[in-house]
Amino acid sequence: MLTSRHHQANTSQSFWELTSITKLAEQYKIDQNLQYLKWAPLATLKKIFIQYRFFTQYYITDLALLISKLPFGQLRSILAEILNEELGNGNATQAHPNLYDQFLMSIGIPQESLNVVNLQCIQSLHQIQQSLLNKPWAYGVGLRGLGGECLCQIYLSTMHKYFSQNSAITHIQAQIAWTFWDIHIGEVDLHHQEIVRAAINDVLATDPDVAPDLINGYLESKTAWDNFWQHIFASARNNKTR
Repeated sequence: MLTSRHHQANTSQSFWELTSITKLAEQYKIDQNLQYLKWAPLATLKKIFIQYRFFTQYYITDLALLISKLPFGQLRSILAEILNEELGNGNATQAHPNLYDQFLMSIGIPQESLNVVNLQCIQSLHQIQQSLLNKPWAYGVGLRGLGGECLCQIYLSTMHKYFSQNSAITHIQAQIAWTFWDIHIGEVDLHHQEIVRAAINDVLATDPDVAPDLINGYLESKTAWDNFWQHIFASARNNKTR
């Protein structure tokens, strides 16, 4: 029993050490890459924001797919709670994609332009969804449960840090609908990270053998985020959209 508990503790510790190291490296890279938002022209910012819109939509579908694959337990309940919040807690007008659309339109993007999509961005999101469908549930937890929550929060907070300093944004900040950002760069998302981490710890304590799938899913999430943002910036600069 002591050996088993020691193995579980080591598995959990090793897993979080790896994700922490990866997260620190990713934070530095994200910060370097997104500094461009501080001085990008408003027209370019709009293109970048439009492409990110599709992540908010895919994320909700992916989270629902992940929940459907999970065994009953605390992690499934926690992710279902997060999904409910993403969908507005029963109020569709407060669903996060709608709040994001309000932000987009408040900075001057017409509604008819919201669906202008870069095919490479969508392809990246589709590949993530296919991994989620075809890989074990623990892989999906690393990919969309842990990767979606933790890495997404880093990107969103860094995005906000830099674009909110952009002179074009500060000039119109009083008219901007900030609710989406208030949610995703504040205590709500940080709380999500804490409860997801606690639930994953429970999973690792019960079944340490899922650790490799969790790690591999998390690493794919990191790569997918990198690729997605490369496509977003390329889309904004060369305007190859459909």
